[in-house]
Amino acid sequence: MNDYEIDELAGAVAGLVGGAIPVDLARIAAEERIELMEGEFGADFHGRIEYLPDEGIFAIYHPSASGEIFPGRIRFTIAHELGHYFIPDHRDLLLKYLVHDSAEDFRPNRAVERQADRFAAALLLPAKTLQARMGRKGFMALKEIRTLAGDCGTSLQAAAFRYSQFTTEPHLAIISEDRRILYYFASEEAEALGFGGLGNRLIPDGSPTDCAFRSQGRDIEEGETNTELWFSERYRRADLWEESVHLGYAGRVLTLLSWQDTRSDD
Repeated sequence: MNDYEIDELAGAVAGLVGGAIPVDLARIAAEERIELMEGEFGADFHGRIEYLPDEGIFAIYHPSASGEIFPGRIRFTIAHELGHYFIPDHRDLLLKYLVHDSAEDFRPNRAVERQADRFAAALLLPAKTLQARMGRKGFMALKEIRTLAGDCGTSLQAAAFRYSQFTTEPHLAIISEDRRILYYFASEEAEALGFGGLGNRLIPDGSPTDCAFRSQGRDIEEGETNTELWFSERYRRADLWEESVHLGYAGRVLTLLSWQDTRSDD
């Protein structure tokens, strides 16, 4: 399935429980006779879905809520495993191999994991909700995305990445740890401008992101920046607006880069 088809499927699944936010994952599971199994499975566990042939049902295993695992992360894990259930090709593989262990959110290399991540984000953060929040202005600031995450019961990272998938503006959402860039999502418009990949692996010194690392607070750091500071050499440059906030765990910071203008280097 392509991204559009996965988004449509997730929207249809959300519609089964009325489409209100936060989406009722337990009800979706119950209506599909999927058992939700909570437990302490270890630090390296990210989620599992299993077909139990003797009972003729599926079971989703997810971490228990604790001080180290935020509720939004647990909801994303369940939604990700539901993606493996609802995406037809994934379900066929489950019926064949009976069990699937998932990788860390947003860092998978396999297509099946990327598709399940896409489904989870679209299920938890429905398109109609993003459209309503963006309104006529057509974009969202980090403060608004943080509110969206709270209303939808997701992590801020999941909401930012979903926004990057959805927006029609040039935009990047970046996760960094200890001042090193871990991974990022670029909007289609940023990719079309030639800025789909950062190239650089370190955050710029003195940037709002650097300030977020130093403060380690929940206040949003923001300011003007440009593509020359964030990207490896490009034939074009752009002035950007940078917003950053410490995520409060694993020494990680979320950064949003939004385009203010674009022009060729002459």
